Order: sequence, then structure tokens, then C-alpha cells
Amino acid sequence: MVYASKKTQNNTQKILLFHGRNISTQFESYYINASAGELMDPFIHQHRYKLLINQHLKCKGKNVFLLVFVHMAPGNFAGRNLIRSTFGTVFSFHSKRIEYVFVLGKTENVTLQQEIEHESERYMDIIQGNFIDSYRNLTYKLVFSLFWVNNFCNNAKFVIKMDDDIIVNIPLVVPYLAEKVKAGQASNVLECKTITENIPVRERNNKWFITPEEYPFTKFLPYCAGHSSIMSIDVVRKMYRASKNVPHLWLEDVYGSGFLSLLLKLNMLMPKFYFDPVISSLYGKPCSLFYLNILKNDTNSLVMWNTITRYKKRLNCSI
Repeated sequence: MVYASKKTQNNTQKILLFHGRNISTQFESYYINASAGELMDPFIHQHRYKLLINQHLKCKGKNVFLLVFVHMAPGNFAGRNLIRSTFGTVFSFHSKRIEYVFVLGKTENVTLQQEIEHESERYMDIIQGNFIDSYRNLTYKLVFSLFWVNNFCNNAKFVIKMDDDIIVNIPLVVPYLAEKVKAGQASNVLECKTITENIPVRERNNKWFITPEEYPFTKFLPYCAGHSSIMSIDVVRKMYRASKNVPHLWLEDVYGSGFLSLLLKLNMLMPKFYFDPVISSLYGKPCSLFYLNILKNDTNSLVMWNTITRYKKRLNCSI
């Protein structure tokens, strides 16, 4: 996204361009003029998060190049173990430190909570907030992640936010980000699969139903697909602060990379090699930063990671 000025007869009007397309500034005015009553959510606006499980030493005293935080359901033990056995085994690449955390909300199942606490004691890679973990609370989880990074890992250079259906191509991601540092381009980074023409769903029986009261516009602004994004640490800090002033929307991808990045005037980019589906990439040269395992097939994830590790010492992709 870029901002430009358009001269009219009486004044200069600021417009927002995305790939040359004019986006209505009504949205910006609507949210900038939000009333105090719309900014009272205890989690989104007041940041009253409590850590049920924390890893306060995860980044302390370490030169963390990349932090990967994974949004995951509390009961998805298999998904966490799959990541721990694939790209989550790589804590250093080209002398760059990588850390991982799994981000969970609260469960009211006592037995499940005890199992999570035992898992956390063993692996020391889980953080858990005091909000109910549910699909409609994903924005709480996003802002909680920003809260945690801001308070406990703000020494990282870059942050990857991802869901549990993503495989990170660490041997490509780390050199790619290192080149940004070398070129002096390690700030204001927000890269993802951009969604540019989506519209709100108004059918009540649909999973993504959203009322006109929740979102009064006929189109969504450009935003990042929720499965993954790359941010420089300054973007994480800015988004965390900005969340206090933006009305809540439960669609976390629209809220985070759409609402917040617009009001922060961030340029959202999608590299041409950003991601590919796992199913069509299992045995070829792995030249994408991320692989989306939309079927959540564990075997495919293992095969994909084996392909990545097989190529890692001779991976020569044009990035």
C-alpha cells in the first residue's frame, strides 16, 4: 500500500493506493473517529492480559534474529509435536538465532489444562493467555501475541506469525531476512499473501458471517491472509500500540494487517516466492518461503520438510 496526494480545485486530498487502485478513505475516517465506548475491550484496548503460562526467559539475553509464534488450539498436541520434529528443530541457521512459541488461549477443561501445563514444563515453548480459545477470539490471540513479543521478546529482529498449517522454509527465510538487514531494509517490514478483493459475508449461517454493525463497508481493505506473515520488530511494536485505538473486529487477519497496517501507513508486500501449497511441492526444489498444508496431512508435512532439508546446503533460489 502507498499513499499519494491528489490535487483538487480547493485542496489536496490524501488517497490510499494499493497496486495503483484507489481505496476509499471513508474507512480511515470512520476508525480514527471511533468513540471512547468502542475502545473499552479489556483485551484489545486495555491489554489486560494475564499469562496463565509464560516463557519469560525465552528471548532474555539472546541475540534473537527470528521469533516464530504459532497460533494453535489448546488440544492440538499432535500439531505442536509435528512442528517440534520438523522446522522447529532448527534453532540456529547461518549463525542466526531462531526461537519458537506456541500461542494458546484458555481452556475450561481441567484435564486438558493439566496436560498443557505438563507439556509446557517439558518443552518450555508454550504461552497461554486468559481469554477463551475460540475462533471468534482469534483477534484476542493476535493482540496477546503482540503483547507477549513486546514484553518478553522485543529484542528479536523479525517475527513470523503463523497458523498450524504452515511449514516454514527456514533455509530460505533466514538468508532472505539477512539480506534485508545487509541492505538496510530491516524496518517497516510486513510481508504476506495479500487479499485485495474480499467482501464481508452477510449470510447468518456462514462461519464468517459479519454484521453491518461490526463492519459497515461493502469491501474489506487489503489484508494479509491469516495463515502467515513476516514482520520486523518495529512493526510488532507499532501494531501493539495502535491496537488500543482501533475498534475490535473478530476477523483477526482483517483487523491486524488490514485495520492496523492502514492506520499505521505500512506498506504490505507479497514476494512472488512467498508461499506454495504443500501438495504440489513435495518433491521439487523448495524455493518458497512458506508451504501451506491446507489438508493438514502430517505425512505431507514430514515429506515437505525432508525435501527442504535435503536441498538446504545446495539451495540456490532467486530471491
